[in-house]
Amino acid sequence: MLIGMLAASTTQACSRAFAIDLDFAPASATLEKSEVVRLVGWLDRWRKEFPRLESVRVDGIAPANAKGAKALAHRRAVETERALRMLLDEVPIHATSHLSSPSSTFKGGNYAAIDLVPFQADLPDCSPVPIPGFKR
Repeated sequence: MLIGMLAASTTQACSRAFAIDLDFAPASATLEKSEVVRLVGWLDRWRKEFPRLESVRVDGIAPANAKGAKALAHRRAVETERALRMLLDEVPIHATSHLSSPSSTFKGGNYAAIDLVPFQADLPDCSPVPIPGFKR
């Protein structure tokens, strides 16, 4: 069982999917409590895998056709960065903001994307292990 848990952990780490999207209500730059709780759980899981982070990237997104779209996207990035600063000590956070296409159906364009960047040295070696005696 322990081997299975370790393999699953390494497989998850090898996916390089260290990202989460936090939802915002349309026209809002306030993170709902449920999204903050989701963020805390997600960070706790990844901090067990990678206690050290090189940086975190945040991208605040708003639909291009929203009222004050550029400012809304920027406020979402700032709000998400603020939440992360309370949860992560001394990890550099790089925040940007963008507009989603009016035709985008992903979360209605109302979200902030977060990407964790672990130190390269802490990432597992995910290259396939050759099988002895097997020739390609």
